Amino acid sequence: MAEQTVHVPYAELARRFREWGEWTCVTCGGRVEYREFGHEPRPGVPLFECLECGRRSDGCQTFEGHHVLYGECALEDRVATRCGHWLCEWARPGGECPVCGARREPDAGHAATRGH
Repeated sequence: MAEQTVHVPYAELARRFREWGEWTCVTCGGRVEYREFGHEPRPGVPLFECLECGRRSDGCQTFEGHHVLYGECALEDRVATRCGHWLCEWARPGGECPVCGARREPDAGHAATRGH
C-alpha cells in the first residue's frame, strides 16, 4: 500500500471547510461537522465528525477533505482506510463522491471492530 502525502496545511483544510460549508462522510454519506482543532492527544489536528455514524478524522474520512489533502478521490485508491490521528473504524469508502462524481457500491459490512 502506497503512503499518501498531504498536499495542504491543516489551516487551509479548515478554511476550505468553512468556505464550502458541508462535507460528506466516505462510509455512510452523512453530513460531517468541523469541530475545530482537537485537544489532547492531538491539539494541532483538526477534528471532523460525521453526524450520522460518528466517524472522526482530520478530514481524510470525508470526500471533500480527502480531495484537498491528497489531490485524489477516496474511491480511487480502493483500499480500506482509517484516520491516522483520530480513532475510527477501518472502512472501505463507497457511494458517490460529491466532488468528482466517482461512484462505488458501499460494502455491506464495511466497518470492523473499533480500534482494529
